[in-house]
Amino acid sequence: MSLLSKLRQARQEILARMALIEEMRRGSVTRQFLKIRVKGKSEPNLTGPYALFTSKKEGRTVGRRLHDPEEIRRLEHQVENFHIFQALCRKLVEIGEQICEMKDKEGRR
Repeated sequence: MSLLSKLRQARQEILARMALIEEMRRGSVTRQFLKIRVKGKSEPNLTGPYALFTSKKEGRTVGRRLHDPEEIRRLEHQVENFHIFQALCRKLVEIGEQICEMKDKEGRR
C-alpha cells in the first residue's frame, strides 16, 4: 500500500470517528471552593466543592452551578467529546496537508 493510500485511509478513519461524536459542548466543568467567614473564628472555612459549568456567550464568560451528579457527568462527557473533536480536526488538517504535499511532488515529476 502506497503512502498516499495510507494517508487516505487514515483520513477516512478520522472522519468516521468524528461522525460517531453526537454530543459535544464548548466550555469547562470545574470545582469551586468558597471561603465562608464564621462568627468568632479568625480564619474562613472552605466549603465545597461546587461544580460549575462555564462557557463563552457573545464574548463573555457565563457560568452556572451544577447540582445534579448526572448532569455534571453528562456535561463533563460533552466537554471531553469537544476536546476529542478538536484533536481529530487538527489531525485531519495535518493529514490533508501531507496529501497536498505528496500530490505536489507527484505533479512536479
